[in-house]
Amino acid sequence: MSTEMLSGKRVALLGFDEAETTLLSQSLAPAEVFIRSFSAVETLPSSPVLKQYELILVAVRSTEGTPWNDPATFPYAVERCIAVGAPRDLLPFAVQSKTSYRHFCGWPATSDEILFRCICALHTVSCSSATLSATSSTVVLADDDSSITALLRLTLKRNGLHCEIATTGGEALALIRRVKPCAAVLDINMPEMDGFAILSEMRNSPDLAGTRVLLLTGCEQESDIVRGFTLGADDYVVKPFNPMELMVRLRRLIGASSPQ
Repeated sequence: MSTEMLSGKRVALLGFDEAETTLLSQSLAPAEVFIRSFSAVETLPSSPVLKQYELILVAVRSTEGTPWNDPATFPYAVERCIAVGAPRDLLPFAVQSKTSYRHFCGWPATSDEILFRCICALHTVSCSSATLSATSSTVVLADDDSSITALLRLTLKRNGLHCEIATTGGEALALIRRVKPCAAVLDINMPEMDGFAILSEMRNSPDLAGTRVLLLTGCEQESDIVRGFTLGADDYVVKPFNPMELMVRLRRLIGASSPQ
């Protein structure tokens, strides 16, 4: 794994204990980053302090989340934040947090996993603005259920967004690579490639890593949802769903305002 993108970057560790800080520091050592640890007993660093760091890893301790989650401090830096914690805690945190984290890492994690999550987060920061401005009205919808695609196509059109549709995983990935959308709505269960595989390919592709991804899932199995966030999903919606709820979530992800 190439770590050149991380070399020389400043990384803040928020709320980790001494043993965890040691493991994270060892994992990030090959990337030659500069690490500053703020322990769990310290107060939240101020905005000017956090602005110095290109990446911020935040410890999630329980289903309630983390005290390192002040929405007044984090909104400007949320693209650079990675929530790190046990899968059983990450799911409720991802759903309930007042701060919309987009990057998650299950703990404990291998060194390669930690490096990969950091590279993905850093790449999202560097390319997200260009991605959104270049294709701000196109959404790729991947689902093999024609009734869902028809309904969502109409909903997106009414809200000023152009929709490109794929019915298989392979078709979806090819379409995403071709049109470079501002967002992709991916069904988890599809022929050829599932939504997880497509998401993984996107997060490993430099030109697609910043594309917003919303997963559609037919059940509320915690393992599926956690897996999606761990792979880098930005949000998820459980079927059956309200099309307008999905639209609101999608608008939040792409940073566009609904038409008047």
